[in-house]
This record gives sequence, C-alpha cells and structure tokens, in this order.
Amino acid sequence: MLEEGRLPAIAHGVRLVGRAQVNNPSGAGLERHIADLAAYGDHAFLTAYREPTCERTGAYVIDISDPEKPFEVESAFMETTPGNYVGEGPSVIEIDNEHFRGPLFIHPNEIYAQAHAPDPTGPRQRGGINIWDITDPEHPELLAAHAGDYTDAGGATVSQAVEVYFTCAWTNTATGRAYAGLVDVTTANDTCVLDITDPRNPVLVNAFDLKAAPFGVTQDISKGLTSVFGHALTVRAVGDRYVMAVSYWDGGYVLLDVTDPAPGRVSLIARSEHAEFDEERAKHGQQSPPKGGAEHSDLSPDARFLVGADEDINRYRLLGTITSGPYAGTGYTAAWSPGAGPVDTGTAISGTPTFVGFGCPGTVQPGSGIALIERNVSILTAGSAPGCSFQEKLDAVAEAGYDAAIIFNHLGPDALQQFPTSALGKIPLMFVNRLTGLKLLGVPGVTEETAGATETPAAPTLSSTEIRAVFDGWGYLRLFRTEIPPGGGAGSMTQIGTYAIPESQDPRFAAGFGDLTASHVAIDPDRRLVYATFYAGGLRVLEYGDDGLREVGAFREPGNDFLGVVRHRIGDKHYLLVTDRNYGLYILEVL
Repeated sequence: MLEEGRLPAIAHGVRLVGRAQVNNPSGAGLERHIADLAAYGDHAFLTAYREPTCERTGAYVIDISDPEKPFEVESAFMETTPGNYVGEGPSVIEIDNEHFRGPLFIHPNEIYAQAHAPDPTGPRQRGGINIWDITDPEHPELLAAHAGDYTDAGGATVSQAVEVYFTCAWTNTATGRAYAGLVDVTTANDTCVLDITDPRNPVLVNAFDLKAAPFGVTQDISKGLTSVFGHALTVRAVGDRYVMAVSYWDGGYVLLDVTDPAPGRVSLIARSEHAEFDEERAKHGQQSPPKGGAEHSDLSPDARFLVGADEDINRYRLLGTITSGPYAGTGYTAAWSPGAGPVDTGTAISGTPTFVGFGCPGTVQPGSGIALIERNVSILTAGSAPGCSFQEKLDAVAEAGYDAAIIFNHLGPDALQQFPTSALGKIPLMFVNRLTGLKLLGVPGVTEETAGATETPAAPTLSSTEIRAVFDGWGYLRLFRTEIPPGGGAGSMTQIGTYAIPESQDPRFAAGFGDLTASHVAIDPDRRLVYATFYAGGLRVLEYGDDGLREVGAFREPGNDFLGVVRHRIGDKHYLLVTDRNYGLYILEVL
C-alpha cells in the first residue's frame, strides 16, 4: 500500500552527514521557502524564495565548517529590497584586480510587489542583481544593489526593469575581466552579461534574444514546444574559449561562445533538438509529444558531455479541441497551473468560454463555466494598461462563480509562449498561447506569424472547446555528447540517453506525493558522476558516459523536497550540499 504523500526513504551509495534548518525572519514559516545555493570556504549561502510570503527574502548564511553540525548564522542574513525576492541561480566568484580582491556572492532579484505599487515602474531600484563582499561571510557587505535593473547595454536608462531569474559569474583569465551572466524574465533580450570587474560599478555589456538572428533558437510549436525563453546558464572554459550553456526551456540546451561577450561577438556553437516523441513515455508504450522544459544543465570537465534537467511539473498534458466556429476541429495544448484546481485523467472541461478581458478584481461580472482571460502586456511597462497578477485574475474569476479559467498570452514577440503560472486556487487554471486565445475568440485568419500583432477584438464571437487531461509523466534528465572545438568555430550536440526516477513515470504517483520532476544537476569535476535533484523524489547519483546514464546512488527521507545541489570541499573532503525547500541545507557524502 502507498502511504499518501510520503515516498519511502532510500539511501544507497550516499550517506547523510548533517543538516541545518533556517529561521525565516518574516516569521511566515518554511513551506516551499528555500530555493538554490552557492558555497565558499566554510559557508553556504541559501536563497529565500517568495513562498510562503514575499517578505524579508534574501540569502541565508550557513556555517558548514563542521559538516556534521552545520548551523545558520542568523545575524548574517543578506536581505534584499522589499518587493523583490531571490530565487534560483546564486553565484560565488573570487576576483583579484585593482578594483577589488576577494570573494563575491551574487544573487538575482525577481520582482513581486509591482502589481500593487502606486507606480508600477517605481521605485527605480528594482530587479537586477545584488553583489556582496563575503570576505567575512558572517558580516557580508553590500557592494552593489539591483545592478543592471534600469540600464541597457549602451548605458541608457530604460523604462522596464530587468528582472533577473538566474546568475553565473566567471573571470576571463586572458583579459582579467570578470562577468556575470544573467537570465532576464521581463524583456525579449533575456540573456544578458554584466561586466563586474569593478563590483561596485557593474556595467551591462550585452543583452540578446536567442530566438532572434543570428542564433535562431526555436522549436516546432506543433509539438507543443511554445515556451522558448531563458531559464538558467553556466559558463566553463574550454581551451581558449568561454562556453555558456543556456537552458532555454522548450528551446532546449544552447552552447554559446562568450569569450568576448560584447555585442556582435557572441556566437552559437551548438544547440539540442527534440525527438519526435517523449523518450521516457515511449518506454511505457505511449506516443506523447516531447516535453521541453530545459531547466538546468552542466558541462562535463572535459566538455565532452552535457547533462540537462528537463523540469516538467505538468505530469498531465492538457489536450484541447475547438468544437465550433471558424476553427472547429483545431487541436491545441494548454499548460496547467499545479497550484490551482487539480486535474487528472478524469478531468473533462467543456463549453463556450466567457471572455472577461484582463480579469482583474472589480471588472469580472458573475458567471459560470470557463472564463477566458487575456494576459496583460506587462504590469511593469510604463504607459501600459492597468493590469493585475495571475493570482488576482484567478481569485477574481473564482469569486465571480466560474468553474475553470484559461489565460491566453499577450501581444508581442513572445505571444506564442505558454507556461504554468504559480497562482493558487480551487478551480483549474490553464495557460495557452495567443494564437489559441484568438482562435477561441473567433478572430478570422489569425496565424502563427500574425498572432503577436493581432489586437483582441472588442466584441468577439467565442467558440466552444473541450479539454481533457492525459498522464504523460514528470520531467527527467537528458545526456548529450558535445563537440566543442577548443580553438573556435561551430560544434554539435547529440542526445545519447535519458534517465527518470521510476515514480515519475507511474500514474499512481501523479498526485499527493509532491513534485517528482528533475530539477538541478551538478557534474563532479574529478569523477564521471552527475548529481541530480528531483524535489520530493530526492537526490540521485549517476554515472555518465558513451553508454548513457546509470544510477549508482540515491538519498531521500520522507518529506524531502530537494532543489539546489553543489559539490563542495570542506576541510580535506568533498561533500554534496543540497537545499530542501521546506527546511534548509542537507550535507551528504557520496560513498
């Protein structure tokens, strides 16, 4: 019998050494509160996410000098600006130049309170990255706050904040310049590079869109691969070049030459392609479109392999069909928001939606059935129409009496993207791209090419739809063989294997046991091992090589929720440092 909500403990090839719980300074508890981590010397730095409340977030400092008895240094908490929160992708770098000598801790700033601010574009210091001097980790000094938040690569002030999701810092040893790569979640140019050689005065040197020329990173949207955007990045020296590995969600994994990160100098080395069908589901006799969701990756020390974690928390694929109007018979996929009303293989949603505009509080008339909602262009863009968050939209239509909600994407270059939201509620919430939304509104002649520029009609004639859910598993690991010429030029990426934890492909574990998708990976610099987290599925240790991926170790306690993982030396031994979203830090040893 399965114990609801509790996967059994496992431990082979790995032992627990120590753990440290943190104390949320807001007093709101630790549910889904811890995100990622970085480490330097005898200290680990854990980022505090926006859950369960976006108050007093930042980074915790953990003393790990005794790995059996780690503890939080509460007085060292690095707090960010109210209205911001710190998520994934913190980074540590040690630099030595005329401007600064010592270690730096860098974290991204995402923006939470913009929808509630009287002026959505203020205060001016929002987003960007914070840079801390951690020469004395228990007394960190803030050197730069929100660097890069309102400037472009030419130094001009812009109206939209650069909201940063992920960072990675490196030094070009040939030039002595230090850089921080950023993933920006608010603008089309979502891959950015800051020069942090002078960490008190960082300069944004480049921002580019991998979907645009000369990169052209796109995928086949007929397979549902519509969410093409930056999610994470790492940088490694390969011969004389510096290679940035970008996890580009449905766009796959992308290798870039950033030896000189100036505009016009960054080049594409290679990118991954998706198979026709999901490989793990094929093992179970199901022909399902590929998942996408390239979340995090790492290059092997010899640059011959890349391991990527595809994060897919939508273990049910929502398949829709338009059943009336000019697009009757047209199929589409929808992204389900897991924190909203549950869906499973018995879910069937049908009817003619009611269009409720932006669906903001005070604007939704009472109704029933499906509410169709338009996403705001941006609640951060100066001069845009008043907007509201996904959570406010869901709350408004639920309060008005609707049984389900569909949000379709906004105008603009990212109109064909779709993704799950983090809104919480009791009715199902789905997200579709703008093309699907306009077809549901009955807009004649709309195409992939025109959807991003087609305005929403003032008096639409809506079409009916049917939506059903099909189990297609959680996300998993991919192993690629990479060819990166050390002296320059294009290379290649070829997928040679996948790995999924067993529970992630078993429909009995689809609900009630936590998230079971792949999350983060770290490749050992000395042994041919990769360490991977799977949230409630725990940690896995895998051998990798030309023959694929093979599990050789695992660790999980009932109730674990693992996300970040790094390999780190403490004293004369190496350990794995792992974040538990509901607790803090775990220290593990690979046997």
